[in-house]
Amino acid sequence: MDMVKELYVDSIAFSYSSNREPLLTGVYLKCSPGDVIALLGRNGCGKSTLMKIIFGTLKAHHSFIRLNGEKVDKCYRTKKVGYLPQHSFLPPSEKVCKLIALLVDNPLDRDKLLSGDRIQEIKDRKVYQLSGGERRYLELQLLINQPTDFLLLDEPFSGLEPIYKTLMSELIALHQTHKGFIISDHNYRDVLDVASQIVLLQNGGCRYIRDQKELEYFYVPEGTFEQKR
Repeated sequence: MDMVKELYVDSIAFSYSSNREPLLTGVYLKCSPGDVIALLGRNGCGKSTLMKIIFGTLKAHHSFIRLNGEKVDKCYRTKKVGYLPQHSFLPPSEKVCKLIALLVDNPLDRDKLLSGDRIQEIKDRKVYQLSGGERRYLELQLLINQPTDFLLLDEPFSGLEPIYKTLMSELIALHQTHKGFIISDHNYRDVLDVASQIVLLQNGGCRYIRDQKELEYFYVPEGTFEQKR
C-alpha cells in the first residue's frame, strides 16, 4: 500500500514572551500534495512564525506535527519539507551554476534546470549580480528540485517584477501535482491566483475560507472581489 503523504499541524501555541498576548493559540493546518494553501493574515499575526515552527527552526510552546504519518519535531531533519524564507539564503559571491551543482543531487533534474531558458541566462553570474526576481526564481527552483513533499513559501512574490511573478506561479502549478504548498504573501492577489485553498490566520488560529468574498468580512475592504460588469 502506498504511503499517504500529508503534513498535519495541530495545537500550535506560541508567544514571544510570557508577559505578552499569545501569538498562536491552537493552530490547525493540513496540507497534501496537490494543495496550494494561501496562508493570509494581517501584519504581525504570526504567519512567518508559524512557518518557522512547522519547519523546525523555531520551537513552539506546544505543537503536534505529523509528516507522512509519523510524528516529527523538526521537519527540516526529514528533508521532506522545504522552506523559502523572506530573505535570501544563497551565498552572494557564489556562481549560479555551482549552486545548482551543489544543491541539486539528481543529475536529470540538474540538467533540466540548467537547460531552462531563464537559468541559461544567469548560470554564469554570481548571486549578487542577479535581480530580485532572478534570485527568487532561482531559490524556488533549487527548493522545488529537492526530494521534498511540501514547501513553505514566505513572501515569494514580494517586490518581484511581473514577469517573475508569472514564472513563479507557473512553476508552482507545474509541481502542484506531486507537492503540497503553503504560501504566505502580503500581495494576497498573487497567492490567490495559484491557491486551491484559503486559510486566514486570525486571533491566533486558522479560519478556513470557502470563498474569496468571505475575506471581505475579515481581511480586505468590502467590494474588493466585486465582479466588474
